[in-house]
Amino acid sequence: MPISHGDQLFEMIQSLTKAEKRNFRLYAKRIQGESDAKFLQLFDFLEKQKDFDEELIIRKLKDSNKSQLSNLKRHLYQHILTCLRLMEIHKSEEIQIREWIDYAVILYGKGLYLQSLKLLAKAKTLANKLNHDILQLEIVEFEKRIESRHITRSTTQRMDELQRESEEHSDTNLSIALLSNFKLALQRHFINNGHVKTTEERLALEKDFRDKLPKQEEDAKTFFQKIHIYHAYYWYHYLLQEYDKCQEYAAKWVNLYASEPKMIEMDMDMYMIGMHQLLVTAFYLRNYPVFIETLDRFEKFRKEVYPKFNYNSQILSFLFVHQGRFNRHFLEGSFQEGTGRTLQHTLRRIRRYDNKLDAHKLLIFYFKIAWLWMGAGKPTTAIDYLNLILNHPGKALREDMQAYASLLFIMAHYDLKNVDFLDYVINNTARFISKMRDPSKLQKASISFFRRLLNARPDDTQKLFQDFRKKLEELKANDFEKRSFIFLDLESWVESKIQNKSLAQVVKERHERRLEQGF
Repeated sequence: MPISHGDQLFEMIQSLTKAEKRNFRLYAKRIQGESDAKFLQLFDFLEKQKDFDEELIIRKLKDSNKSQLSNLKRHLYQHILTCLRLMEIHKSEEIQIREWIDYAVILYGKGLYLQSLKLLAKAKTLANKLNHDILQLEIVEFEKRIESRHITRSTTQRMDELQRESEEHSDTNLSIALLSNFKLALQRHFINNGHVKTTEERLALEKDFRDKLPKQEEDAKTFFQKIHIYHAYYWYHYLLQEYDKCQEYAAKWVNLYASEPKMIEMDMDMYMIGMHQLLVTAFYLRNYPVFIETLDRFEKFRKEVYPKFNYNSQILSFLFVHQGRFNRHFLEGSFQEGTGRTLQHTLRRIRRYDNKLDAHKLLIFYFKIAWLWMGAGKPTTAIDYLNLILNHPGKALREDMQAYASLLFIMAHYDLKNVDFLDYVINNTARFISKMRDPSKLQKASISFFRRLLNARPDDTQKLFQDFRKKLEELKANDFEKRSFIFLDLESWVESKIQNKSLAQVVKERHERRLEQGF
């Protein structure tokens, strides 16, 4: 297996757990018959290094040069993958199915057709149990190949059954491919264009969805057909900012997995993504009962199955659950509580996964932490985290989130009464927003408000806040501005100035009123 860079091998070795490293050493000694095999020596050197140093390795490995080291790295990489696969066979039923198919190929090559068919039947039963449509088709096609080339004494009924299965699995896999393509197109539309912002965009998206939605949707029967349909509808309504519909399809997605626990075990990541989407939309809707029930369910699931998580699942569970914990404090107004254990646990996890988190996800956490400290009445600490966002090199954070971070930066400095600095910050933010491809009305109105506020006499500030509250109410009634109020709760901050209360108190009172109203 070609390895273009030594640090790829180094990265893989650094990702191994203690158990995986121990198993690899046992595997290496077993296949070599001696403990000082060169590829095992290379493994030991790389495992102990903090940074990849090729020159040092060449000096330590006797009788080695750069060319020999390159071959040795490929050799070691291949052996690590083989060892990991052997370890995963007993954990992953999908790998088990593939192994049985491989064994069936070997048996077929030796002319043991009936034994090969017997093993394929075993693989097919498990693939059907796991709703693995692609593997089911692969197995049926292999069975057909054997039956058509050799006399196996199969009945006509058996031939008819194979043809029926082949047609059925072909149709199912075509349906899944079309639905997953459609879902990806919707996601790409969001990445490129964001939410719909005008009536014209809404009508165009609705027509496009109707015209391009695969017709197979009407005949969806299998597990993954349904999952892809729910995913597609989720993204469609997400683009339209119809969060109640998003919540509905995310709930269907989660409940379908819950109805087949075996599927959760097979693909924990997809189940967690579904719970995350449900959490997010419940948060957007301020639907506390659904949010808290889903978060508790997620926390319980994570605790029960964490030992079974692979590294990728650990990272996803961290991102989703810890974001959910932050959002819980934002809903309840329990900011001070959030700056305790919740925050400390998150910071420890960030340090643990630092080299695996992309910059955008990290900066989103910093934004949430900054808002947490604002709510806790500590704008100075909020500014520390906002500086990490605003001074980050490149364009790691989405443009709209960068604008919200800048607005929060202004709010924090206003709370600290840094009047002399505010003029510079407001002008900087105004320039940034003016250059945005598509700034929201809330962002533009906020800059205009802060400029008036900076130049106002003390006696006029209360009226300015009250006038801006009315403006916020107007904007909130606009269907295309819903998302603007989700990421930055400017409304609660303004209300806290009008009522002369803390931000946490205003958010908490609003939360209590929603609960009294049954939502």
